[in-house]
Amino acid sequence: MKKTIFLLVFVFLFCFSSQVIAEVVFSFGHSNPPNDRSQNHYFYLKFSELAKKYSDGEIVINEFPSNQLGGEQDRVNKARKQTNLITQASTPNVAPFAPSAGVLTLPYMFNDMDEILALLDGEFGTILSDRILKESGLRVLGYLTTGFRMITNSKRCINTIGDMEGLKIRVPKDAIMLKTFEAWGVNPITMAWPEVFTGLQQGVIDGQINSYITNYAAGFQEVQKYITPISAMPWIAPILISEKSFSRLEPKIQEALLKAAHEAALLEQEWGVAKEKEFQEILVEKGMEMCSLEDSNVWKEKARAIWPDLYEKVGGKELADQALQYLE
Repeated sequence: MKKTIFLLVFVFLFCFSSQVIAEVVFSFGHSNPPNDRSQNHYFYLKFSELAKKYSDGEIVINEFPSNQLGGEQDRVNKARKQTNLITQASTPNVAPFAPSAGVLTLPYMFNDMDEILALLDGEFGTILSDRILKESGLRVLGYLTTGFRMITNSKRCINTIGDMEGLKIRVPKDAIMLKTFEAWGVNPITMAWPEVFTGLQQGVIDGQINSYITNYAAGFQEVQKYITPISAMPWIAPILISEKSFSRLEPKIQEALLKAAHEAALLEQEWGVAKEKEFQEILVEKGMEMCSLEDSNVWKEKARAIWPDLYEKVGGKELADQALQYLE
């Protein structure tokens, strides 16, 4: 009887241990709170569900929201070095490690959301992912987007380019955004993303630039009054993992991870399109005032005029021309 019990316990422990050993655990770090306003959290829920499904339960993805693993550039740097760390980061925060990612931030490259999605999910998206891999050692698993960035501020409506004078606008530490705002007559302030809400709250900065969805997810309606749609730059965030880490995975896990991330990213893009208008209306309901540009052509002319100065920052003129050709 004792031998039988011992054998059963041994078999149970062996099976349990095998199950634990079989799991491949990933950490997914992102910038937003884990709520239903966050595109990053939405992607995580779909990604983890699909990865578990396609790997027959072997893949486990743990969420680390709200910059728990550091700001975006910190996470990108960590992802290059740490095993099984997956992160999202907007293109301005990827560009310091992979300059070609900056091509998606060139001001006024896109006319609408359809063009953004067509470029990301088409052949050019693959070309860009290959370049990011070569430059940074990071594999792109997919692209998230929430549409165009808006300028928000707490001082006044921005209706003309002259209304920008004297405003302290935060941008990521990115050469393209810095030079674009300088072309618009502003000396922008760089600040790490985890510090932005407090900076707005305390008046260290007057405003910032982000999509409706990101503004609502971050709760900026509590510390910002005015929104101006400028439609100059989209919010796009590649999903990244170290190629060294990825290459060590079994083929089954690689395939499951790629398939899950790709499908979850497409779902996030659909979610973003659906939520953009809804969240815009909610921001207004919560007290933010919508402003409109009276001289949008001036903004565009000034920003497009500095493209030649930006080519070396985005992987070269050839890559920018290639993106435009695909858009045509």
